[in-house]
Amino acid sequence: MFQFKLHHFTDPAFLLSIDPPRLRMFLKQFSKYLRLRDFDIPSNAKFTPSHINQLIGIFNTPTSRTPAEMVEALFHIDEMANEHGMEALLLVASKAGLELPEGQLSEADVAMHMWLHHPDLLRRANCERIVLRVQTFRYFFNKTFEVPKFVTPTDDVLKRICDQLNRFNRDRLRGGGCAVWMYEFGDDIAFLLRLAIPMKRDEVMDGEICRHDVRRPVQYDLVVYNVKTGELRVRANLVSERREYCRIFGEQLFGDPEFFPAGELFDLGAIHEQGEDIQSPTHVDGIRQVRLVELQEVLLGQQTLKLTFKSDQVFDAIKEHNKRLTPTGRLSQAKFKFWFIAGGDVTVTIYAGNQIRFSRQDGIDAIEQWMIHHGIKINRHATLRIPTAAPLADALSNPESSRTSPAVATRIS
Repeated sequence: MFQFKLHHFTDPAFLLSIDPPRLRMFLKQFSKYLRLRDFDIPSNAKFTPSHINQLIGIFNTPTSRTPAEMVEALFHIDEMANEHGMEALLLVASKAGLELPEGQLSEADVAMHMWLHHPDLLRRANCERIVLRVQTFRYFFNKTFEVPKFVTPTDDVLKRICDQLNRFNRDRLRGGGCAVWMYEFGDDIAFLLRLAIPMKRDEVMDGEICRHDVRRPVQYDLVVYNVKTGELRVRANLVSERREYCRIFGEQLFGDPEFFPAGELFDLGAIHEQGEDIQSPTHVDGIRQVRLVELQEVLLGQQTLKLTFKSDQVFDAIKEHNKRLTPTGRLSQAKFKFWFIAGGDVTVTIYAGNQIRFSRQDGIDAIEQWMIHHGIKINRHATLRIPTAAPLADALSNPESSRTSPAVATRIS
């Protein structure tokens, strides 16, 4: 769920970087509301420091009278008025054949211009940023052994998805009002879903006055289908929602509500099998070094016990302290750190099942190939696999055994 928290509209320099006539054009859309907030738009588009400070106060203290269109505009402009956002908007404008105003444009200028003249393109660029931004997703394989043929959903299919979401939400006593937006980003087909969450009662500040507020908040979930791998990834808070999305999108995209069973996609048993060799880059292009920095073991019984091994070098630390994993234990979570040949590093936390978390989005394709080659990611559609490893003197299970140099896994074509 996105919160309305402005990061750039709190800085006077940000507003001053916008072309004054463009800022005035934006404000004129909300002139009636601004008059209620005792702000008069300068007729000559000359904004004084007093004007700028007053606008910052108005933008950051919305009231019950604040137009929803203003909140929407400020949210998207604020999200995209940065270096990466500007690059994305310039690319979108180039693909659409749009001409931007001449002269030196600031990041805020570009974002506001796009909102004024092409708001749908600004929303799309912001959605792409959300889709590609590193965050936690749940991954779901389809039940076939081949990547299925994908047909881009029509408006009728999107409407059926929306109708099913409304039924699902009404059954949970959350009411209707669901909406679906579809965006294509290369191999990813992203579906942005809007749903209501349970009604809330709060005390809120309306300007300087405290009042009661009863409302049905909105949450935005994200479902992304990759046409190259046949995987569905879902960002949603509740297990029931993730299961329902798998069912709905399986039925509407492939005619089978059981097309995306909630099976496991990541298997950490490879750490048991390969020991320190799990840290081999395996000739994956771009990866210079891999290191296991955290491992969590779960011991099942009448009382579940979780043990965490955490160190800059887990294998060396386990051997030094003469520790070992329980043979009957289950590895539930592993954190790896990757260093790249081109520079930079990424920390990846893999959870047994179907959840993964990246600290940054760099090198994701290379990391995915590394997981497939080591058998951590179960990929039915992969044509290249490493050979089954022979039982190793696992440094985790037998800390007294170690290798002088790591073995490098090879590909079989």
